[in-house]
Amino acid sequence: MSTARGPETTEPARPEGRVVSVNVGLPRELEWKGQTVHTSIFKKPVEGPVPIRALNLDGDRQADLSVHGGWDKAVYAYPSEFYGLWRHERPELDFSWGQVGENLTTRGLLDAELNVGDRFQIGTAELIVTGPRLPCFKLGIRMGRDEFVTEFLERGLLGFYLAVAQEGEVAAGDPIVALSREPHGVKVTEITRLYAHDREDVEGLQRAVELDALPESWRNYFRKRLSGLERKRATRLLPVPAPPAWLGFRPFVVRQKVRESEDVVSLYLHPSDGDPPPPYRPGQFITLRVPMPDGDTPPIRSYSLSDSPKQNAYRVTVKRIATDTVNPKRGLVSSILHDQVDVGDVLDVKAPAGLFTIDPSESYRPVVLIGAGIGITPILAMVNSIAKHGRERETWVFYGVRDHRDHLLSKHLEQLAARHPFIRLHVSYSRPLQADGRTLGRPHHQGRITVQLLQKLLPASYYDYYLCGPAAMMQSLAEGLRAWGVPDDRIHSEAFGPAAIKAAAPDPNSRGDCGLRVTFARSDLTTLWSRCDSPLLELAEESGISIPFGCRAGSCGTCVTKVLSGDISYLHEPGAPLAEGETLTCVAVPETELVLDA
Repeated sequence: MSTARGPETTEPARPEGRVVSVNVGLPRELEWKGQTVHTSIFKKPVEGPVPIRALNLDGDRQADLSVHGGWDKAVYAYPSEFYGLWRHERPELDFSWGQVGENLTTRGLLDAELNVGDRFQIGTAELIVTGPRLPCFKLGIRMGRDEFVTEFLERGLLGFYLAVAQEGEVAAGDPIVALSREPHGVKVTEITRLYAHDREDVEGLQRAVELDALPESWRNYFRKRLSGLERKRATRLLPVPAPPAWLGFRPFVVRQKVRESEDVVSLYLHPSDGDPPPPYRPGQFITLRVPMPDGDTPPIRSYSLSDSPKQNAYRVTVKRIATDTVNPKRGLVSSILHDQVDVGDVLDVKAPAGLFTIDPSESYRPVVLIGAGIGITPILAMVNSIAKHGRERETWVFYGVRDHRDHLLSKHLEQLAARHPFIRLHVSYSRPLQADGRTLGRPHHQGRITVQLLQKLLPASYYDYYLCGPAAMMQSLAEGLRAWGVPDDRIHSEAFGPAAIKAAAPDPNSRGDCGLRVTFARSDLTTLWSRCDSPLLELAEESGISIPFGCRAGSCGTCVTKVLSGDISYLHEPGAPLAEGETLTCVAVPETELVLDA
């Protein structure tokens, strides 16, 4: 006798919360302070299931996509618990569901308990928490109180955005079920803290830029903050070369000699006394004093270290330079290293030096490493060190050579990129050779490395760039990067031969003087504005003057300040309307000496 067994059932997941209300609204135009404003801040509750699409809910649309909307801001959720607080604190105002512009009014999900990247099923849709909402001036219009935007920000009752991982339907009363939580993630309120309060928390900023679920606009903002903190530190203490590991020359023995190509050889050098070689920073060079066969004065040459720091040896990779009848010393040292120096020989070596270096322990600063010809040598040291450190730092390597015969360490670089997905390798042949109708070698691109190639492949321009190669290549790339908006302090270069990048010539139409006095009248303080790309809000903060702010992008209008005298311009056009004599300090810079009512 057998017994039939019914289908197995599993205990349904316990809901984290519920949807209290679903609210939608389409863009409308209205007059405010004498200007026409396009807004979708006005939302109303709707009955029944509402489809959630990739970019919004049916019946809903964002008006200003520069601030709201997009895949990572498709749905705005606001806790009903916050409404209870507002009704208690501001009983004179209307706080109906949807009043602050949210699509979903929720119960049980609070900003302080959510991590960026948490995933939920809401109705039949799957949604991912992407970060806090920062209001613009239109919330003040909705509430009938301009000052409510500042109050909203100061109270920190902001709500959060959701991205749509799977489309579905949602209705009031639907449970909210956690599908995955980030146990060691970053809270939504942590993003707000880093943005509004602890703006110099380097460790927190580094954590934030590594969050995959955090919108790229947030990550780029925090990257700029980190870059600004580095510049700020640099103005306090200019970089000074570290003291050398030893003074003068020290004998090193050639432990190994490896031919990399027909005209390139690598030498592995170890201290003659048997001690391990001191560490160095990737990108540095050493200086060799090479004995002459005829006993003449030994010539001195510098070569980049071409590998990550190791305990057993320093590696230099040397290209043979063709001799010249006009200049008989040209190519002399490289010929000796190629043809006469062998394993067991001793060379005098000066300690590693140079400021063209990278810190492989950093992970928050994505980098682009560009080497052309033998200029790949310091780039090799950098990318090997990044891979060895294991921090998964986004790294792009561009390597340009004439053809396959000059393509050094090709298998090593390909294996490195294959083992480490965060390293992206692109090799270009400027004059590739053909055989039987096919290109010899394994290039990804044909032609020289140009800014146009970088713009085609890179998602944006916000990287640190390290360039090493012929002078013309480096100069062209540096000028193109500046035209792309990359600041000079993010373009690093190393020359070999008579190569150097010229500084950018001043634009005759640009602001000629960044040393302008700014007076904050109410604070009785006059200070000097000296960084052309730094807005007045940052100058105020650095001077200990508190100006309320919200979006820091010219959209919310919170930092509005009266100009008592002088002229200003904007780093980009502000989105919030202004009255005569007002400015938004978060995007404003002075054109003349200035007096502000702050």
